[in-house]
Amino acid sequence: MTVSNNRPVSLGHEKPMTLIISGNHAAAYAAKMARVEVVAAYPITPSTGCIEKVSEFVDSGKMGAKYIKVESEHSAAGALIGASATGARTFSSTSSHGLLYMAELVWWAALARLPTVMSIVNRELAPAWSIWAQTQDSMGLRDSGCIQYYCKNVQEVFDTVLMAYKVGENEQVYMPSLVCQDAFILSHTSAPVDMPSQAEVDDFLPPYTPKHFILDPKHPVTHSNLSYPSHFREKRQNIMESTHRAKQIIKDVCADYKKRFGRFHGDLIETYGIDKKTKHIIVSHSSIAEEIEVTVDILKEKGYDVGLLRLRVLRPFPDEEIREACKGAETIHFIERAPSYGYKGVIAIDTMAALYEGDNHPKPFHHIEGLSGMDVTAEYVADLIEKDLASLKR
Repeated sequence: MTVSNNRPVSLGHEKPMTLIISGNHAAAYAAKMARVEVVAAYPITPSTGCIEKVSEFVDSGKMGAKYIKVESEHSAAGALIGASATGARTFSSTSSHGLLYMAELVWWAALARLPTVMSIVNRELAPAWSIWAQTQDSMGLRDSGCIQYYCKNVQEVFDTVLMAYKVGENEQVYMPSLVCQDAFILSHTSAPVDMPSQAEVDDFLPPYTPKHFILDPKHPVTHSNLSYPSHFREKRQNIMESTHRAKQIIKDVCADYKKRFGRFHGDLIETYGIDKKTKHIIVSHSSIAEEIEVTVDILKEKGYDVGLLRLRVLRPFPDEEIREACKGAETIHFIERAPSYGYKGVIAIDTMAALYEGDNHPKPFHHIEGLSGMDVTAEYVADLIEKDLASLKR
């Protein structure tokens, strides 16, 4: 396959605009404005709306991309790998069992250093069957090498897809990205989304021009063949170093995005109501965290010294940033959707390991909430935290 880097003018978007759209459509608009060149996807609820919108853009000529029809999610990931290996900017969207069906090739894309971006709509896994929100599908791939972002609202979905390309295509990184949003809570809920003009996005995100190898029939190479242990170890070490470098690059890209467009969602983490003396910290992620901002306000009015730490990026893991934010904390309260069966929640496990390396070890409280999209209200979380703190006095 030969993919051109031509950059056609996107129709009807010469100026900044605001649309009221769903999280699925926000990811689709971002892919269009990123001038994605190849899209491959297979429908699965609740991510189908994203790819339907992309297919409309392609069919109408508003998006200059090649849309590849495939017979499964596994094939979709394979098509992304092939296209990305030729130097194309690629995109897909999936959810739940669709992502797990892709899993083999998600690892392949990461370990081959191919910076594709996928919009992941986090959905429960069966059995029993459920189509509602839970984050185990993507968090189960946290060791694959993919950069993982977890968005709290629809605006952040749009912005993060654009930033994910900027980070992943950086020559110091070259890794794929999963931009995650909660099923239905974000994927099907409409909200105002501010979008820059196409010219502004083009200036922020230039064409992808890889400086490592690309597949080209005119210049054939052997790639991903059998590797002996001495070479294999070096390749894996390079990936580890690249993902660690991505921490600073994510910070730089988020700062640049804020400067250009006036929006900042945090970089690796986002804090709310935390200062150097905060005693009680709630740790959460995704759309739950936005609701917990109200929890913090409720508890502060009652006299509790409490704040929120939202984990925006799961990989690379923001260990240093977490230690700094929790430096003065006496307790830490995890509110998360993803259990790691046999131990704690996924976020709690990583966060506790990060805090273990520091001097401060706040007492942890663990809560798995919101499974299968159950509502997690601000008042409910406030009650949980009050019960946690009351237990300390017994």
